[in-house]
Amino acid sequence: MSLVMNVSDGIVVIDAGQHLAAGTPAAIRSDPQVRRAYLGEAAVLSGQDAAQAMRPRKVPSDALREVLGVNALNAGYGAAPVLHDVALQVREGEVVALLGANGAGKSTLMRALSGLHRPLQGGITFDGVDLARLDAERIAAMGVVLVPEGRQVFPELSVLDNLRLGAFASGPLSHMEMIKRVESMLTRFPRLRERQHQRAGLLSGGEQQMLAIGRALMSNPRVLLLDEPSLGLAPKVIAELFASLEQLREASISILLVDQMAALALALADRGYVMEEGRVVASGPADELARDPALAQAYLGGQ
Repeated sequence: MSLVMNVSDGIVVIDAGQHLAAGTPAAIRSDPQVRRAYLGEAAVLSGQDAAQAMRPRKVPSDALREVLGVNALNAGYGAAPVLHDVALQVREGEVVALLGANGAGKSTLMRALSGLHRPLQGGITFDGVDLARLDAERIAAMGVVLVPEGRQVFPELSVLDNLRLGAFASGPLSHMEMIKRVESMLTRFPRLRERQHQRAGLLSGGEQQMLAIGRALMSNPRVLLLDEPSLGLAPKVIAELFASLEQLREASISILLVDQMAALALALADRGYVMEEGRVVASGPADELARDPALAQAYLGGQ
């Protein structure tokens, strides 16, 4: 984003297919509508008001033990490096937000954590076990499960069959245990109960996202990697989805959350990290990070 801002004389901003703003890079950075679209409502509040907008943290994060750790991680595609010495930590029962503009390296990091992309160097640990050389199947079986960007449900299978497939990562289950887990997901996401016999490809975007999360939860994960869950969803559906994520926090599932809705992600999270050009440029408690200038710079460029 900084590169785009630095080389452009004028910028046109489009949000959800609608013209939002136009002007010089400096004018775009300070435009309230642009800041709201990229950073959320909290971005247009002053310091004290933004702090009051964030809900109180319920988890004393420093006292919790680490379940997922990343240290000096480098990854890329061919000769093109994407991640540079990335380090982060997710503790037991925490929700951690991973923020940054498109192309910052967030999805590459999520793929590396889940075993879908092998890092060039650096460490990834889960409960002290090195994950860097394990395949995705083994990592999922250990309890680190990815909900990928774009949902990626099986469109020709029913909602029920999609849920059942999610349980395979945890090994063979008894018939009664499978029924119990499916019922738990249908209770958590009532819309899925209404559509349990429909093909997943016929669901709305919000319903497919609920199904993708439910499918991941069927394996009883300890760490849930959520990659852009609000992408392409209507505001009302996003609010409903994030309410369900709040319930996951109460269930003590550790969550690493990537989302373009920065303020919404930070309102849910205990801590956060900001990435820019493949590097972590800021980190800290969510309420402090919401007011950090590095967050706006990562999304809107500038100094």
